[in-house]
Amino acid sequence: MALLRHLDAVARRATTLRRRSIAVRLSAAVLALCWVWTAYTQMAPLSYKQLKEDLWVIEGTSNGSGDAGNIAVLVTSEGVILVDDRFAQDFSEVTAAVRKITPLPVKYVINTHHHGDHTGGNAQMLAGARVLIQANARRHMIQADMPGAPPITFTQEASVFLGGKEVRAVYTGRGHTDGDVTVYIPHDRAVHLGDLMAGTNGVTNPVMDYANGASLKAWPATLDGALQLDPEIVIPGHGAVTDKAGLLAHRNKIAAVLQRAANLVRENKSKDEIGKTMVSEFDFKPINLRPLDGLMAELKN
Repeated sequence: MALLRHLDAVARRATTLRRRSIAVRLSAAVLALCWVWTAYTQMAPLSYKQLKEDLWVIEGTSNGSGDAGNIAVLVTSEGVILVDDRFAQDFSEVTAAVRKITPLPVKYVINTHHHGDHTGGNAQMLAGARVLIQANARRHMIQADMPGAPPITFTQEASVFLGGKEVRAVYTGRGHTDGDVTVYIPHDRAVHLGDLMAGTNGVTNPVMDYANGASLKAWPATLDGALQLDPEIVIPGHGAVTDKAGLLAHRNKIAAVLQRAANLVRENKSKDEIGKTMVSEFDFKPINLRPLDGLMAELKN
């Protein structure tokens, strides 16, 4: 009988300890969630930089994973023109950054291409602004059932005039996709290139979205079109703002990647061999290596 009472006491003590352990673990989990939520809701505001008297860039990210694009902000006497608007979840931070630059409302958004890190804010921007995109890029958004497909499209060129200032979107050919444009601000001699030029940790290597019309073959000529605009300020889709010399260096690197890859394909090198060469000679990152199958298929034709 005493043994039974002892065993019962041991069992009750074990149950109590298990309950306490579970409570401790639950408390730790709740505290961790609270910490994450606090960190999320107290994120640092987006950084922005003035490039000209009326031109700013809201700086995106460039770490090669989940990047958000750079946004150009042109302020006029009648309102604001944005080039790109990042992810949907960035909308409140983007609008807060714009309000720090100017109290004037956003009147127009021009998308450089269709990817969500450049168009994600469209759906919310459409409530008060007109949004434009190249026709191929809109088609890709519709096909992918992406929210915020702009109601205004163009094929080769479109201009927005606001407050006596012009912003011109120019399609010069395929590259990152078949719907990329160079957005040109003539009076500031500035261009926003979207992901026709996108740095990953400072490396401006090409990222081809072959499912949406990319072409490494066409890319150098497409950048030649941007160079013909003679820009003084060059805003890439990701990475640091540069100048015409930086754009020319990027164009020449794309051409060198194209030539080297074409030679390797011609020599019947394997995908693994081509990938290793791109890493060793051009510092390709995983994001640059993903489209190797498409690259090899393009260069075989």
